[in-house]
Amino acid sequence: MKNIFTHIDAKEKLNEHFLLLDQFKAFNPAKKLIEEIAAEFEDKDGNFIQQFQTSGFDARMWELFLFKFFKTNDFEILNDVDRPDFHLVKDGFEFFVEASTSNEKKDDVYTKEFITKALDNNDIQIQNELIDYYVIRMGSVLFSKLNKKYWELEWIHGKALVFAISPFHDYLAKFLPNSKIIEYLYGFKYNTEITEKGLELKNVEVVEEHKHGIKEIPSNFFSQENAENISAIIFTNNSDLHKFNRIGQELELSTEKIAMVRSGLAYNPDPNSTHIEFTHNIIPGKVREDWNESVTMFHNPNAVNPIDHKMFPNIHHVWLNAEGKLDGIMPEFFVYNSITGTMIME
Repeated sequence: MKNIFTHIDAKEKLNEHFLLLDQFKAFNPAKKLIEEIAAEFEDKDGNFIQQFQTSGFDARMWELFLFKFFKTNDFEILNDVDRPDFHLVKDGFEFFVEASTSNEKKDDVYTKEFITKALDNNDIQIQNELIDYYVIRMGSVLFSKLNKKYWELEWIHGKALVFAISPFHDYLAKFLPNSKIIEYLYGFKYNTEITEKGLELKNVEVVEEHKHGIKEIPSNFFSQENAENISAIIFTNNSDLHKFNRIGQELELSTEKIAMVRSGLAYNPDPNSTHIEFTHNIIPGKVREDWNESVTMFHNPNAVNPIDHKMFPNIHHVWLNAEGKLDGIMPEFFVYNSITGTMIME
């Protein structure tokens, strides 16, 4: 695709995040990087640019992220079918990926201002509501995709099918850990507490349903009817505009003088501790981050067409072992969430 930033509609109809990316100098590294990715990316539907600039900005950014993620992991991307979003081949293994996002609703009460106020006031009730809402939104997206029955398509028969999802429905979504996704997908959660000995497991609790207000959805997605046709779920909360901006800055794609600082929480290999806090400057020419960072693949224990975790050697993998307990592989550095401050240096 070319000319992805050439406006196709009146300015007042364009997405505010697209305009921020297009016109704010501090996001020039992301803009340059997206132009590079778009040059390789094939618009199968013919409406990518229109949606990228207007109503589908986050969803289209997620597709660009996945495109680079699959390229980074040496997959050949075939553009021979109209759905799902990606047809991938590597070392003779062929599978399909459908990309989805939980998107903002115009009439949603959980605005950025509302969430910020709740956090500032340490309103625990509202914070718990937001977590419940998060699970409902993510679960609803996955359940909706399950009902599409992609496995019935002729070209998917007998092949692995993966759903890829990233949260964009509100300001807090990208800061919540993937433990809530684990609860929804596998139907149980680990309750822990910090004691004198460190972080200790209290118990494992079965989760049968998730509630928010009057809405309820069943837990344990992988046990739902037809879910055996889904090989795994790819998830990350680190696929937003700041991700592209940091990588673009590290790759020296922009000539703008930009100061960029990233702070966040990362995995701590010490089993008696919770996490590691980090802060570092994003320095042009010093590459710290790649497309694998913060990506998790949740493997379906009931999959009829499982996917080998070795196909993605540098990401976080989660599965159930022979005893039915959570197991997997964690990269040496895995970011749970982060915030990036960016400023133009005049």
